[in-house]
This record gives sequence, structure tokens and C-alpha cells, in this order.
Amino acid sequence: MNNWNQSTRNDDRNDDKPPYSRVFVVCSKQMREDDLRPVFEKYGNIDDVHMPRDRTTGESRGIAYIKYAKTSSAAAAIQDLHLTTLPNNSHKPIKVMVATNKNDSQNNNPDKYRRLFIKVPKECSESEIRSHFSTFGRVESVRLQRDKVTDECKGFAYVHYTTFLDAAKALEECDRKYKPIFATPKDELKRGRNSLESFESYSSNFSLHKDSYHDYHHPRDDKRDNVMSLIKSKPQEYDTVAVTCSPPVLQKYLERLFNVIPGMMQCKYSLDQYNGCCKAFVTYDSEKSASYAVEKLNNFEYPSGEIISVKPDENPLSKAANNLTSIVNNIKNAVEGNPDLLQLADAIAEASTLIKAASSGREIKSEAQDNYCSVNLPPVQPMSSNNKVAQRCFLVFKPHPPPVSVLRDTFCRFGDLIDVATFPNKTFGFAKYASVKSAQDAMKTLHEATLCGIKLKVLEADEKVSNDNKMNVDNEPTEHDTERKRMKLDRDN
Repeated sequence: MNNWNQSTRNDDRNDDKPPYSRVFVVCSKQMREDDLRPVFEKYGNIDDVHMPRDRTTGESRGIAYIKYAKTSSAAAAIQDLHLTTLPNNSHKPIKVMVATNKNDSQNNNPDKYRRLFIKVPKECSESEIRSHFSTFGRVESVRLQRDKVTDECKGFAYVHYTTFLDAAKALEECDRKYKPIFATPKDELKRGRNSLESFESYSSNFSLHKDSYHDYHHPRDDKRDNVMSLIKSKPQEYDTVAVTCSPPVLQKYLERLFNVIPGMMQCKYSLDQYNGCCKAFVTYDSEKSASYAVEKLNNFEYPSGEIISVKPDENPLSKAANNLTSIVNNIKNAVEGNPDLLQLADAIAEASTLIKAASSGREIKSEAQDNYCSVNLPPVQPMSSNNKVAQRCFLVFKPHPPPVSVLRDTFCRFGDLIDVATFPNKTFGFAKYASVKSAQDAMKTLHEATLCGIKLKVLEADEKVSNDNKMNVDNEPTEHDTERKRMKLDRDN
């Protein structure tokens, strides 16, 4: 039992907070904690000093783990003490380095501790970033990540420092809006991508063995029961989990990861390109499996740096939908055989009760709706049969227009929509309404909203009057019209 606790303690060191705040010291076997602590305390507050001993003899192994309260303290200690000689160390220089996972092949990569990944406003320049981060140390390079097609900033950047200590100071002291973290080295990212393929192979083998077993036995036999008996998680009141992964991974990787837990029934996957993540709803055939998925896979990190958030699905309609599935299947079975009208009536009544219970007293806003539009939308209304335009809305999209079908579905919800139009290689468009009230409602609701990850500006369009005093609404806007409208947008901003 003691050996198990010891190994568990060592594993916990791999998740130090703040990151890289624990140092690994190689010294002589004669060194004691009282010899090390005074030397290392000069660089900051120490949370813990651990000097492992040989399990057989009880003698010191000549190594130590020193956990600091701050990353910069660990960095300063490494910078000053590495390969220096201490008293009582037999005149042999000590080695001081970051304590990391022994299975990490990138321990010696200096970029791992010198490069920061930060979030930045899309209008930010490299010179602005360098000016701010140079106050914490010498910056070797600043690299904004840009879209290969539009050359627009993606909203994040890398800051490369000369030393680990400079990067640690920036991590702790920079403006919090940048949300800095240590960046994963490029070669480790490549290795991680290969690891994903290895994981895919592992998952395929797992599925192959599982399917082979099911060919010989019934799918719900004692084998599965034995596996489920090993899961100690307590069942909760949910069988579906909500999954978010940033940066996104492919759907097949998520499905194979969650399928390792017995009982996965379906995985509904969606990609949010604007926010740089993917989302999924994974449903299991038991509440115990779903609870185990949250316990074991929340904050799971792929080797390539993607981190998965797994939480219970708190949308009551999801559970109702799953229950309705079994009800519908019962109805189908009843119809295909000898219809039992009483059974059908009971099933329909149960379905109605589930829907009312799930939706009563609260407004349900699902993840799918969050991905579709950032504001609540009224129900869909039919397109107007009146082609006389009462008012047009001028639409501006960033970074590009969504599909016209999506725009029609959104703007028709305010009633009296005649049509929505966009133009090739342009970032603007127009929505035509047969009533002023509908156009005003659309502008009030959708201005500054996000639709399918695309930011909208919805403004009143300037109208041109023709010789017969009718609004010229069918002509494509001229360059003068567009420039005038963009000047108005700049004034509004």
C-alpha cells in the first residue's frame, strides 16, 4: 500500500500548478533537506521539498524535488544554481532542472519553457505585442497567427523569450487579457499528431476485439457486466455528456475515445470554427457510464495539446428526447404487430408528459442554438408575398458572409422578409422587408450578433430614389454607396 501511495504522489507532480514550478535536483546522497532548503528559499516561497529514498536500504537516492509557489521562482533557481557547487555536496556540481513527466521525450527542448501562447485582439499588431512583453525580458520573436487565405489575424500569437525566467515573469505579470500559457514545441505537436494515429489504431483494436467477442457471445452478456463492475462511479441523473474540445479534433477521434467506455450509443458532433473548438453530445446506455465519462475524461489532454471538457448535459430536453426514442420504438413495434390502441394511447400520453416536464417553467437554449446564433430568435415565419420594399437593411459580415439559406432562415423570423442577397467576394449584403417594423426589429435584434460564428452588423440602408419616386431596391449597390456606408460604420464604431 505504501508503494502505491508513493507512485501516486509522484504522478501528481505532473500536474503542478502553476506550470513548471517544481524543480528536480541531482545532488550527492549526503545532502539533506536542511542543506537544500536554505539555498533554494532565496528564490521564493517553497511549498514542498521531497527527497526520495531507496525502498530497500532507506538511503537517500541523491535527488530532490522542490516545489515553488511561483514559476518564476523555479526559473530563477534553475538559472542561478544549475551546475554550481554547494557545501556538503562533495565538491560536485548539482544539476537543477524542471521536474516533468519521465515519459516526456521533450524535457530537453528549451522552447518548451521560453515560448508563450497568448490570445490577442484581431486588430493587434506585432509591434504592440512586443512593446508590452519586452517589459518582462528579452523577446526573441513575436509571431501572429494569420489566415492563409485572408491574411487576417486569427486572434492568437506566440511570444518567444531568450530565457525561461523572462517567459515565467511574463506569464505571471502580463496583462490578464492575453491569457498566457506555455506553448507546446512544434516538434512535440508533430509527435502528438502521430500519437493521435496511434490512439486511432488502439481504439480500432479495442473495437475489433469487442466486436469479435460479441460475434461469439450475446452483446449484453457477463463479459460486459464484468467490465461495468469495475467502474466505481456512482450513477447520476444523466446519461448524456456535453463535450467541448479546444483546439478541435476530428469526430472519429472523439467517438473512439468515448467508445472506450462501455455503452456509448451515439455521438452528435459539431465544429465551431469561429471559436476554434468542437462540441459533441455523447449518449450512453446507462447513467453509470456517463458519470464515469465525466470523471475520467474531463480535462483529458491529447498528446498534441487538445484539451477536452466533459460535463453532464444539463439540457432537460436531451433526456426527454432519449426517453422518447424508446417510446417511439415501442410504438413502431406495436404498429408492426397487432396494434394495441390502449398501448399506443399510453405511449403518446407518456411522450407528451416528458416534453411538458422538460420545457415547463424555463426557456431551453441548446448548444446547437448557441452555435447557430448568439441571440434568441423568434420562430420562423413565411416569406412575404408582397414584393414592394418598405425598407432595406444593410448587412456587414466579418470575416465573410454565411450561406444565403442561413441568412434567409434568420431574417425571415421577423416577418415580411422579401429576400436576402450577398455579393461574390464582398463582405456585405442587403435584406429587403415589406414592412418597416419587421426591418427595425431585425436591426434591433441582430446588430452586433454572431451567426454561425460570423459577426453581423445590421444597419438601415440608404435608399436611392428614381425618377418616378420609387425606391430603386433591385440594383446592386455602387462603389460609392458601399464607401459611404462603410464611413458610417466607422463613425458608429
